[in-house]
Amino acid sequence: MHAREHVQIAAYLAVFAPNYLRQKGVHSPSALESFWIASKCRLDRWGIRLKTHTTLLETGSTADLPRFWNAARPVIEEILVSDILTRVWISTCVAYDRIHRKVAAEPVARSVFLGHMEARNRALNLLLHGRGLEATMMVPLNRLRRRTERWTDMLLGYIASETDVNSFGYDQSRVREFGSDIRGERNAMTRNATWTMLLESAVDAFGNQLVNEPANADLNRDIAGAVMSCFGADLFDQTTLINPMWEARIANLADDAELLVEQLLTVNEPIVKRPQCELPRISPMI
Repeated sequence: MHAREHVQIAAYLAVFAPNYLRQKGVHSPSALESFWIASKCRLDRWGIRLKTHTTLLETGSTADLPRFWNAARPVIEEILVSDILTRVWISTCVAYDRIHRKVAAEPVARSVFLGHMEARNRALNLLLHGRGLEATMMVPLNRLRRRTERWTDMLLGYIASETDVNSFGYDQSRVREFGSDIRGERNAMTRNATWTMLLESAVDAFGNQLVNEPANADLNRDIAGAVMSCFGADLFDQTTLINPMWEARIANLADDAELLVEQLLTVNEPIVKRPQCELPRISPMI
């Protein structure tokens, strides 16, 4: 899965989740755990790749620098674009916990959010100080950065109209402004029209401008599946967005049921096995 598809999920969550969360009070612990595991694995991969690319750019010959930058570009783009879903997701989790007066989803989402912030800072630092970055790559990447920031603030405006999540945006005044404009969009017909418009805009904004080969297609898919299954099956019933994600939702529901049965049948606290994160081996000639 490409990070551009995460923007579509973020847009859908921003439009539909605030109203939905006020009506539903259940989240999937298995899905939340899956989100944490996949996100942490992706953060580890990003860290390894950024460290490798930094070393190559510092020590490589001038003739090899364009090739090294081309190899680094998918990782940088993925960090920048997927940050939209990360910030919308933590805002959704914060809204959920505040609405239902729980401490359930926010701590996990915040841990991932902080790690993503660090990865983004490292990626931007590489762009700022890396050797041999030509304008033909620097200009579109900087435009991508600004575009992701504005999209993040716009989408957070939908959630901010329900609860205060301004701090997760890049420009808090811009988030508040979007939130103020969006408060009038309350009925389902307006939300459906808004979602359609946002989907078309997301395709235009993040379609052909990105490298086609994602840096972490497998983990992007795992993260998307966990997000889509965390707050119940019917949140995404109104869309056919990324149909393969339904399999992940069914798996998480089955895990939740199995965990509940185990808790009922045992006196001791059940042990939840967590899969280990497999990190890729990075060749210096990528």
